[in-house]
Amino acid sequence: MFIDGIRHTPYIPTTSAPPAPVEPGTPDYYQQRYDDFAAHNPGVQPPDYYLEYGQKYADRFSSLDDRDLSAEGLAWRDNTLLALQQAIEDKRINDPEGFAELENDPEAFRRFAFETHPAAYVDSGLYDLPVQDLLVIAGTPDINDVLSQEGIDQSLITVGELDPGDVPDILLSTGEQYVRDNGVLAFTPFGPGLELGTQAQRLWERATEQSWMPPGVEWVVAPLPTLDNALPDIDLPGPLPDDVPLVPFL
Repeated sequence: MFIDGIRHTPYIPTTSAPPAPVEPGTPDYYQQRYDDFAAHNPGVQPPDYYLEYGQKYADRFSSLDDRDLSAEGLAWRDNTLLALQQAIEDKRINDPEGFAELENDPEAFRRFAFETHPAAYVDSGLYDLPVQDLLVIAGTPDINDVLSQEGIDQSLITVGELDPGDVPDILLSTGEQYVRDNGVLAFTPFGPGLELGTQAQRLWERATEQSWMPPGVEWVVAPLPTLDNALPDIDLPGPLPDDVPLVPFL
C-alpha cells in the first residue's frame, strides 16, 4: 500500500526449515547434524555436543580394532554408536519443533544427549563384555569428559544398571578373552604376565590419545612377548631321538 507516497511491503513472518534427517550409523553423523543446523540457522552456534563430544568419540572409538577390543566389544561399539544416533533422530522425528528448540539451547541439548547414553550402553550389551574390553572402553574418553558433571552422572546411572546376574557373564567372557589373547600360553605360568602386558599396552595406547597428552609426540611402545619370544632359548646337543616325547601343546 502507499502512505504519503511511500510504498510499504506488508511483513510476512518466515520460518526456518525444520532439521533435516540424517541416517544413523554413518561415520560423520554428528558432523552432518552440525552442518544441517548451521545451514538453517546462519550466525547461530550449533550445539557443541555434535563435534566436541559426539563426533570426537565416534572417530576415536572407530579407530579401535581387534587388537583393542574383542569381536563382541567391536560389535558393542557399532551397536552403541547406532543407538546413540538413533535416539537423536527419534527425538527429531517425534517432536520436530521441540528438537529445533533444543538445538538452539546447547546446554539443554547436551543434557538431553547425555541422558540417552546409559540406556544405549547397557542395551547394546555392555555387561556381556570381558573386563579387558570394559577397561579399554572406560579408558577411551578424555578424563575431563569422564569427570564432568554429565560424565559422572551417566557413569553412576550405567553402573547402577549392573545386575548381579551379569557378573558370571562378565567373568566367563573375561576368561575367554584371556585365552584368545594368549593362546596355549594361557595355561602356563607365562599366561598372567603376558595378559598383564597386553592389557597395559592397550590402556597405554588409549592414554596417548588423551587431550592432556603433549601433542605431536611419538610414543614408543616396546613389543610384547609372543609365542616365539616368550620362552627361553634352549641349545640342544643335537636332534632328539624319536622315542623322546615332546610337550603336547608346543
